Amino acid sequence: MAPVFDTFDDDIEELAERAASPDPGIRRVAMMELAEAVGAKAKVLLLKGLADDDATVRAAAAKALDEHDGADVVEGLVRSLEDADDDVRRVAAETLSEKKEPTCGPLLIERAEHADPFVQAAALRALRELVIPDALSAALKALQSPAPEVRREGLGVIGYLKAEEALPALLATARDGDATVRRATMAALVFLRSGGPGVATLLAGLQDENWQVREEAAVSIAKSRLPEAVEPLIAAMADPVWQVKTKAANALGRIKSTAAIDVLGRALDSEVSNLRKESAAALGEIAHPQALSFLERASDDPDPDVRKLIRWAIGRCRSEV
Repeated sequence: MAPVFDTFDDDIEELAERAASPDPGIRRVAMMELAEAVGAKAKVLLLKGLADDDATVRAAAAKALDEHDGADVVEGLVRSLEDADDDVRRVAAETLSEKKEPTCGPLLIERAEHADPFVQAAALRALRELVIPDALSAALKALQSPAPEVRREGLGVIGYLKAEEALPALLATARDGDATVRRATMAALVFLRSGGPGVATLLAGLQDENWQVREEAAVSIAKSRLPEAVEPLIAAMADPVWQVKTKAANALGRIKSTAAIDVLGRALDSEVSNLRKESAAALGEIAHPQALSFLERASDDPDPDVRKLIRWAIGRCRSEV
């Protein structure tokens, strides 16, 4: 019986032959199948595929490299960000954003100041989860870019770094004319502390004209557990958009605000099951006997997930009696 590794080697050799075919369609399929292969040989073939004459082959190679790691992979994908074909650039950016190779930080920081906004944004997106302090300077420069996608990705880097020294710049982008940038600002303000500078800006986000900005502000408030946010969050429970109300309910639960029991209890009558679910969970987190009348009245909710949370919340509240 032949060793299993011989079969793997045979498969790679066959794929290598197909990757060298004069037919770009065959080469493209070979790139796709190499995503399932393991080892250095497969990675080398895919890296070669990034330089193929045919754009569809290059795009397939960039996508397949999602399954392979290493500094050489990141370097190859970074070069592909400058490909002449838009689809190759897009796929390379998507794949690159999933990589976490700290050793490639300097290469990405360099591209974060590229003349092409697409390359800048892609490099910043890849830098975000690396959490490299040296990336802060490039991220701050990105906030001055005329391209909103670059400003947005720069804010993503700052948010992951939780860089308090960037607060003055964040307060400025909170007034940005682009809603996606304001939303990214709300996410980046997650490091704020109660009573500290910038809290008023985050709270003001709950009243932004764009509902996704309001929603993101509530998410960051929940993570920061800011007690001064209770009244603005209670007001946000009357927001016309249920997604905002749901995140506000979650934040009130995390803050454990007894002042919010009434508004959360009334939310158990909402037509939106997600809001009822989050409100029940928040009442359970607050765990105060005052919430029992609301929870018991809603104990026959038609949604099984809501009923489960209500039972849990009732148990929590009764334990405090």
